Amino acid sequence: MSLVIIINNLPDGNHIFISSIAASLSINKDVMEKLIDSTLSTELQELYLENKEWLSDIIFLEDEMRFFQRLFAKVLIGRIRREHLQQIAMISSMLTVILERRKQLKCTLQSRKRTIEQLLKGNLVTIGLAFIEEDAAIIKEVKSLMIAEKLLKEKLFALVEQQNASSNLLKNHKLLKVPRYPIF
Repeated sequence: MSLVIIINNLPDGNHIFISSIAASLSINKDVMEKLIDSTLSTELQELYLENKEWLSDIIFLEDEMRFFQRLFAKVLIGRIRREHLQQIAMISSMLTVILERRKQLKCTLQSRKRTIEQLLKGNLVTIGLAFIEEDAAIIKEVKSLMIAEKLLKEKLFALVEQQNASSNLLKNHKLLKVPRYPIF
């Protein structure tokens, strides 16, 4: 593309005035379309890789949640102190919510991956505003889910430590042997 600008000085010499602008397009329409397709393809490939990374994070979270469920089950099998009942209820609720959110997000990411694959293959041509807004919503949900998982981990590990500490106190008391003296 070339742009021709004609500049005239005003009689007082202080100002510049643009008297006319003439643009001539000398780029071939096909070259422009190839440039746009190439840029779009690159951006779609980046979206595809980001989507794969998010899916990987969610699959890792799935494995970690299985570990948390096993750890939580061990807590429930052991002796539970009254003061821990509220923590246990909260952790149970958090586990349930995170598992459901993770399941929904995994389905969304898998569907989005298929959509991006279709866009890359050229089978779908339209990318709307909703597609871009969905991208922002997915990023927000992934980050939110990771924060919730981190909070759950902290609460669960704190509960396990408290349970271990209280059971160790009980065990230590059992291990103490008090000498018995006969009373005569």
